Amino acid sequence: MAPSIGAEPPRERPFLFGGGAIPKKAPLARDPWLPTGAPTANGRARPADAEPPGCSPRAPVCVHRAPDASEAAARRALSALERAYRRLVDVLGYPRPSGDAGAGGSDALDLYLTRGRARVQAHADATATGHFDRASAHCVVGDAELLEREAALCLGEAIALGLDPGETPHLRRAFATHLWWAIEPPTSADFEAVDDFQSTPERAVATREIETNAEGAALFFEYLDARRGRASPGTLAVDLFTVGVGKTPPNAWLWDNAPDVFDALRRSLDDKPRDLAMLFAGLAVDRAFLGSRDDGEHWPALEWTGTFGRPRFDWSIKLSSLPRRVASLRPIEPNGAMYVWLELDQELGDKELAFQAEWESPVSFQWTLVNVDAEGKELGRIYAPFVERGTEVQQSLSDLKGVRGVLVVGTNLGGISPSYPFDPDYSPFEPHGATVYLTKL
Repeated sequence: MAPSIGAEPPRERPFLFGGGAIPKKAPLARDPWLPTGAPTANGRARPADAEPPGCSPRAPVCVHRAPDASEAAARRALSALERAYRRLVDVLGYPRPSGDAGAGGSDALDLYLTRGRARVQAHADATATGHFDRASAHCVVGDAELLEREAALCLGEAIALGLDPGETPHLRRAFATHLWWAIEPPTSADFEAVDDFQSTPERAVATREIETNAEGAALFFEYLDARRGRASPGTLAVDLFTVGVGKTPPNAWLWDNAPDVFDALRRSLDDKPRDLAMLFAGLAVDRAFLGSRDDGEHWPALEWTGTFGRPRFDWSIKLSSLPRRVASLRPIEPNGAMYVWLELDQELGDKELAFQAEWESPVSFQWTLVNVDAEGKELGRIYAPFVERGTEVQQSLSDLKGVRGVLVVGTNLGGISPSYPFDPDYSPFEPHGATVYLTKL
């Protein structure tokens, strides 16, 4: 659904090539006991061919059909790969996937079609030699419904592997979904992906392996595009992958994913922890205004998400019930969020609203208080003081005339210590609990 006129979200200073070069910094801190990336799986065997592949005369893509896979599905898959390639590479100008040196019979991107309902899986081939990591890809998918979407995700992940194969499989799938949303209308799988992501806001925005919320994590790239992008959709994500590419030693078991997308974000913000805290706090707040809660100023291009876009709130309480102390219903993972809705069901008069939050160390939280009117429109927000090493923060609110409710949003910024900030490769994560205290003064 196209956004309404004049409803473009407010933008901030652009990242990367739209806002200046990333400053040179000292090498990243490394700890030999911490994982460096996901398994490389170099040289993964491809499915055996039962017949010659069907290849496109218009794009470097081929489909290999298993003996029990549908011939009609193979034709649909090839057509979908052609369509996605034409839109993403030829029209929008995204990079081509790396060639595979004839591993599938030609240098084209190969999709292997099997019988069943298996979702698409993109696998890296052997890493290319050179100054930076590069890898070609092949994909395996069942011949079920939504083949057009699965084929486009295959191409998106192949592009990501060509840019930086060290990035986590979770982020590659989010990246591919982000590109899919730029070229085609949403499907039932997209509604499900958004619902999985928004119904579990306490989970990490990015992790190492593909999980159920990986495709919904495309909202992370959508947010960066809306707030910090300056070019066509997906360009900023491509830039982040490009800047974050590293070099993995030959025959390594794990990718050397340092720097990664999050290192690129930190360095584009001059390694200022508070600025990064504001970035992810803004993402958490905007998630609260997705879909049917959108007020026309946050995600107008994603109005199609509807009720599937509404995040789960931990608590909904009334001003008349204060004072109250509530705890997060589930422990919060890095870059996950806690939401508390306070309905102003009575006048505050000359009193103030006092807020206090406490959380478990050693992580930092950024807390945001958002004033909302009776129409669900954001009237303004207050960022509580950023406390990098503490476990408690306080904030007061006054002059709440015209405010119908206050949304309290807490964002876990993750990381092991200030020397080792959040890294999606440090999975599994240690989640942390938090409490919110609200009272009238």
